[in-house]
Amino acid sequence: MRHEKIHLKLVLTIVFVWCSVTLFCQANETFDSLSKALIQSNTEKDKIGILLALSAEVEGKHPEDAVNYAKNAHEIAVNLDMPKETILTLIQLSNSYLRSSRYQEATECAENALDMATDLHLKNEIARAREKLSVIFFELGDFDKSAKFDFENLKYYEHINDQKQIGVTLGNIGIDFISQNNYQKGLEFLKKSLDIALKNGDSNGIAFQYNNIASVYFEQYNDYKIALSYFREALKINDNHTEKQQQGIYLMNIGVCLAKLNQTDSILAYYQNATGIFRNLKQNDLYAECQSLLSDYYLKKGETAKSIAYADTAFQISKKYNYKENLRKSAGLLHKIYLSKKDTTRAYHYAMIENEVKDSLFILRNQKDVYRLEFQYNFEKYDKLKQISRQKKDNLMVVIILSLVSGLIIIILMFSRHRIKARNLALEKQSIEKELQFKDKELTINLISLIKKNELLSDISNKLYEIGQSAKKDETVEAINRIHRELRHSADDKMLKEFSVRFQEIHSGFYETLLKNHPDLTQNELKLCAFLRLNMSSKEISDLTGQRILTIDHARYRLRKKLGISNSEVNLVTFLSQI
Repeated sequence: MRHEKIHLKLVLTIVFVWCSVTLFCQANETFDSLSKALIQSNTEKDKIGILLALSAEVEGKHPEDAVNYAKNAHEIAVNLDMPKETILTLIQLSNSYLRSSRYQEATECAENALDMATDLHLKNEIARAREKLSVIFFELGDFDKSAKFDFENLKYYEHINDQKQIGVTLGNIGIDFISQNNYQKGLEFLKKSLDIALKNGDSNGIAFQYNNIASVYFEQYNDYKIALSYFREALKINDNHTEKQQQGIYLMNIGVCLAKLNQTDSILAYYQNATGIFRNLKQNDLYAECQSLLSDYYLKKGETAKSIAYADTAFQISKKYNYKENLRKSAGLLHKIYLSKKDTTRAYHYAMIENEVKDSLFILRNQKDVYRLEFQYNFEKYDKLKQISRQKKDNLMVVIILSLVSGLIIIILMFSRHRIKARNLALEKQSIEKELQFKDKELTINLISLIKKNELLSDISNKLYEIGQSAKKDETVEAINRIHRELRHSADDKMLKEFSVRFQEIHSGFYETLLKNHPDLTQNELKLCAFLRLNMSSKEISDLTGQRILTIDHARYRLRKKLGISNSEVNLVTFLSQI
């Protein structure tokens, strides 16, 4: 299922910044005409606008070129001492860095833009900078900070009654909630955004929100009928416009929805229409995804020759352009097809490729998670340094004022020193808490890494076993079965012991305090307390321990009784976090 959780925020942000460029030049000019206009520009101010337009024009396909255009515009604005234009160039530069996944540079540019706009009291530019920071933190998975900036913008747009931007921001907030698994609240905000888009006749906004709402019903509630109705509304709106890529996405989503509803008669037409659009647009990743969907369609129809052809096309495109997720899907399809044909050699070949790509994807995701945590940690340290720097400036101003008011110098200095000491202690306490949170996140990532490792080994083992059942030679069967047994026994039995040791290193005294106050707790209940102390859900604990979610929920109920909070409204996780 393809939808626009992240894509929506990026598209809206790009449009928002791009619209600001129209203050300087016409927004519908092509790259060639913009390049000519740059050469013929008469003033430096015109050149800034054209460079920003060029940056926005190329950032989708050539993000590094977009960075260079924005840098040139920024240098001109700084040299000419044009504060407002400097802020706009910083915002566009931040956007270009973000498209290249250069989060550090993107954040610095957006922060500088926000600081400049705040000092100059430019409220529209403040909102644009906050919008950019919201997108950056959304990309980094820090949805709390993303929502914070979105809510600040919502308050501003409501104050000036900018209905279009109110709708955009409501949609962004909805996506923030959905990304935090609060689907009911997320849908509430998405539907508010849709209502405003309908009222204003904003076709793009209407189609985006129809698609986002449909995706929530599809992926989270498995209500495919409601999802289908929203997808069709999105397509109907888009049919009247030239957004071909979005049209292809909506067609593909409808096909997937129909497949879930077993309405197979019209699936093929939707997949084929989407395929034609993506082929014409040279959107190779989406084209490969459609080929995989067609392969799966024909496999279910029993037409293996066609299924192989489509899967192989998806495989070759994904391999050429290194689309790892599509490569995993197409290799999995080919493994499944050849296994059904009892062609164990080819089935084994594609199974190995599928597992290699899975392993690669897992490593990349793990590295990205660690990088995000490291970036967030460094950003928070940087933010604290800024607070301290601002505090020092405030203190300097206080000293200057105190020097003019000689009679109050001693009293005010004492008060100021006491306030500084209290704030520094508070900052130090926050730093310790943040460091503990970082270690908690690191421990959770390591734990997830071990779980995924075991799942991967188990998956490979099961597939080898399936292949072994189809093999003809006894020595082949024996070899495969031996590997199967070795993989089954290589699951990391020390995982929970290692977790327990690491947990006690970070939360020393947790178990001792629990046992002192509640000596009748069992070892399993102590482990459950540790998982809940890390704010793990019942599903995550179930994935880790292999127990059913219902069993975990019963265990939580019994634990509440033993801890003496069964008849109160005290939250179990909150209770344990205070130990």
